[in-house]
Amino acid sequence: MSASTDIEPTNKTNFDLKDGFPYWLVVMLGIIGWMVVQIIITDEYREAFNEIRPGLKLTLITTAGAFLASMVLGLGLGLARLSRNRLVETLARVYIEFVRGMPMLVWLFVIALVLTVDVVDFFNWIFHSGVKARSISFAWRGSIALSLFYAAFLAEVFRAGIQSVASGQKEAGRALGLNQRQIMAHITIPQAFRNTLPAIGNDLIALMKDTSLISIIAAAELTYRARIYSGSSFRFREAFFVLAVFYVALTLLLSLLLQLWEKRLKVPGR
Repeated sequence: MSASTDIEPTNKTNFDLKDGFPYWLVVMLGIIGWMVVQIIITDEYREAFNEIRPGLKLTLITTAGAFLASMVLGLGLGLARLSRNRLVETLARVYIEFVRGMPMLVWLFVIALVLTVDVVDFFNWIFHSGVKARSISFAWRGSIALSLFYAAFLAEVFRAGIQSVASGQKEAGRALGLNQRQIMAHITIPQAFRNTLPAIGNDLIALMKDTSLISIIAAAELTYRARIYSGSSFRFREAFFVLAVFYVALTLLLSLLLQLWEKRLKVPGR
């Protein structure tokens, strides 16, 4: 697992024949197509597919929810890193460096098995709510861990994106009578988002693949269901081939959609 921290271009999918035919895409689609044929004509692969497929819903929900939450938290942390308030900047820096220094799997255990219980106990002590930690599903705990983890990486992406906006843009906003908050909301952040879209896309794909880690805490996403099926049937080949194609197909689809979105946002002439 790796999360993107810099503004860097994604691998481009080239559909323009004059610039070169996308042979790699044809090969990828051929592999996925071959696997689909196996699922259709082979009982063992079809059974594995039917057992694993229900986990797709949780994988997609976890990816979408965790990524949206990490975007909001990451933007807040990125702005805090640029704050002139030394305390705010220091607290944001400590959080970012602490999270970035920890393996994702360790962070998942800390959030899901330790801090979730401590937070619930703290709120019970303050508000006497009577909520039990076991009532919070491990899928929720995994989603929270992913969002808090990727927020630290996206914070640095947003910080770099905001700093990449030319100072002349901000000066033009001041000349129009906009205050600092309006300049940030209407000029700086939209341009920073466009500049950082490739890096944000990389983190989205990385987060989607890292949802497989929450299978460790028994969240019934794709990887968990593949492990359970292969353990009960001993059909490891079928289970993990199907699982691999699920992730490859999802990654390819996300990459293509992100590239199309990036092209739509591209400023003419740039």
